[in-house]
Amino acid sequence: MTDDGMTDDELDAQLVSLRARVRALEDVELIKRLHRTYVRHLADPLWDDMLSMFTADAVVDVRQYGVRSGHAEIAELFGEIRAAGSPRDGYVLTSPVVDVYGDLATGSWTLHRHVCEFPAQGGVVRVFGPWWEGRYRCTYRREEGRWRFAAMRFRIVAPDPDTDVDEAARAEAPSRGGGRAR
Repeated sequence: MTDDGMTDDELDAQLVSLRARVRALEDVELIKRLHRTYVRHLADPLWDDMLSMFTADAVVDVRQYGVRSGHAEIAELFGEIRAAGSPRDGYVLTSPVVDVYGDLATGSWTLHRHVCEFPAQGGVVRVFGPWWEGRYRCTYRREEGRWRFAAMRFRIVAPDPDTDVDEAARAEAPSRGGGRAR
C-alpha cells in the first residue's frame, strides 16, 4: 500500500495509463510538427526535403493537380507545383484536430494563404489583401518510429470553394449523437 492508500496493482495500472496518455500527447505534438514543417517547406520552398515526409505508398489529392500515389507520383506533383512558380505569399496553418489510434492518426487543419502575386501579361502584379482558406484532411502513419503522411487531401473552402468541398464537409459533419459521422 502506498502513502495515498493505493495498492501496488492500482499504482501499476495508473502508471500504465499515464504512460499511454503521455505517448498520445507526444504523438499529437509530433504530428503537428510534421504538418507545420510541411507547410513551412511549401512556403520557403524546400521541395527536396518534402518527399521524406510521406510514406512510400502515400496518396495525395491537391485540388486541380489530381490524385497522386507513391513517391514517384508525389515527386512529379511537387515538380509541377515548383514549375508554377514560388510566389511570396504568406501562409497561416491553424485549427489542428488530431486523433491518434496507435500507429495511425487522422487530422484536419485550416490553411490561410495571403495571396500577393498574380500572373499578368508581361510579368507579375503584386497586390496585398486577397486571401483564401483551405482545408487539409490527412491520415498519418508511424513508420520506424517516425510519423509521416499516409494520405493528404487539400481543398479551398472560402471565399470560392472548390466544387467538391461540400461533399467532404458533409463527411466530416458531426452526427446527432455528438460524435463524427463515419
